[in-house]
Amino acid sequence: MPSLLQITLLAACCLLGPAGQAHATEAGAANAGKALRLLVPLPAGGPSDFIARQAAQHLSEALGQTVIVENKPSGNGLLAAREVAAAGPEGQTLLYAPGSMIATPLLAKGSGFDWVQELAPLGKIGRVPFGLAVHPALPATTVAELATHARSQPGRLNVATSTPSEIMAAAQFMQAAGVELTRVPYRGATQALPDLLAGRVQLMFGPLAALQAQVRAGALRLLAVLGPERSAAFPEVPTMREAGFAGVAVPTWQALYVSTRVAGTRQQQLARALATVAARADMRAELDKRLLAVEMGSPQELAATIAQDLGSWAALIEAYKLTAD
Repeated sequence: MPSLLQITLLAACCLLGPAGQAHATEAGAANAGKALRLLVPLPAGGPSDFIARQAAQHLSEALGQTVIVENKPSGNGLLAAREVAAAGPEGQTLLYAPGSMIATPLLAKGSGFDWVQELAPLGKIGRVPFGLAVHPALPATTVAELATHARSQPGRLNVATSTPSEIMAAAQFMQAAGVELTRVPYRGATQALPDLLAGRVQLMFGPLAALQAQVRAGALRLLAVLGPERSAAFPEVPTMREAGFAGVAVPTWQALYVSTRVAGTRQQQLARALATVAARADMRAELDKRLLAVEMGSPQELAATIAQDLGSWAALIEAYKLTAD
């Protein structure tokens, strides 16, 4: 969990006043003309990658620097996280990561990586709504029917998982429904989709943005959405709570980080630029069109969210004996 000192330092960064702003301006001037790297620990082409690339485009304008997106999906996200943590103190290498990625060091036993101690939160930038989709060959048109069918053949249904959020959702569903599923790991939703469409895996808790085209075409059946409210794109589809499985809920927020070695003034500058990007109407419009959403949050708010979610993750991992794929 974030230490009191770390949270205090984050708050101070945003309350430095004119002097702090002057230093941030100097930091920006020092980095002007230098390319900034934004590492994404997921494959290109997925919903999270789209948000990252939209953010990179607008960050480039806000900072006056070219922002280059680099996809590094290996190592369950830890490869990219370690590289950002070890980057120089100039703040020229950033990490974009889904909220569930904070659990990767807990899932990867013995990783030796401490997310809170090594990565400073800059703020939230987006949200990726999730849904439960199944292959249409399954005799299930509701979540309850899926649970009944899965109980009749323990371990024979395959569920695709890539991010920790998907691992969490699968574990929660197995617990709530009293079923046994076989998890099949992938590097991202776009890699899992062909197997789901072919019936090699039968269900997936995944991003609506990745599922929507196939659902509309009838190639997949959407049984429920995992958010607190129904999706405007699929108003007829119930939430997991409405379907009787309120305990199946996952973090879907996305955020940016920088190494804790980076000076507070540079962190402040980056956080303010990110807040400017999140407030853009065109950013919101681009995400809305793809069933994605902007989600804003200051460094302090993100630090508090991380602390809360890490506690939930630790309990979940212990209860279900989860490990990284």
